[in-house]
Amino acid sequence: TIFIPVYPYVGEASIQIGLHSTADQKRLPLAGEDAGQRAYKVAKIQLQPQTENIYTVFKDGWHPGEVADHNPSVEWQWTKKDATLSFKNPKKDALLYLDVDNPGVFNEPQQVTVALGGETVDQFTLEPKKPELRKIALKGALMGTGEMADVRISVDKTYVPASLPGANSKDPRELGIRVFHVP
Repeated sequence: TIFIPVYPYVGEASIQIGLHSTADQKRLPLAGEDAGQRAYKVAKIQLQPQTENIYTVFKDGWHPGEVADHNPSVEWQWTKKDATLSFKNPKKDALLYLDVDNPGVFNEPQQVTVALGGETVDQFTLEPKKPELRKIALKGALMGTGEMADVRISVDKTYVPASLPGANSKDPRELGIRVFHVP
């Protein structure tokens, strides 16, 4: 599963791949349609306009978004112990993609519970330093009849970076898990 960032382009796009030698970092020749500089076309996709169907609101229990220093296309938001996510109610069964990780501060797993309409729809163990993409089935009946539906994400352990011994951090936030994508 690949998440494509919202980009103001609509139409056909190609996916290209290239391999680099570990010895000299030069691109290796491959069999296939060369798109130039030994990048090879492997697929075409059709990018559609963004719709309101994926309108998402990070309600209570979320910290502001952050961006990786090494790659500005990598973004995430931290949860607190409990976080509520609101989205436009499709009024039918749906699939929730939850792309998360536990960066390993505890060096032990976290228990994550996802609830909709007061009922647990998923429960899983998030291992340290092992990103996980959950595909969670949501029953339309649990979303109710309102325009928006709420999903609650809860974790059993949180931490405050400033209170960790030897962390040398002044970050006072309560952090649960990192959420990279939740369209």
